Amino acid sequence: MRAVFIILLLINLGVFGLGQGWFGTPRSEAGRTAANRLPVPLNADAAKLGPVQLQTR
Repeated sequence: MRAVFIILLLINLGVFGLGQGWFGTPRSEAGRTAANRLPVPLNADAAKLGPVQLQTR
């Protein structure tokens, strides 16, 4: 039973290491560069603040 626990622990550690990039670039980050990310435009002038109007039926 102890051997099964140690094997499962090592497998979990290996899968965690793959996700964290311990063995190279993670698959989730493959092909990502700063050039192919879309910039997020900030348009502060589009927000309009004013009094709240309640609609009644």
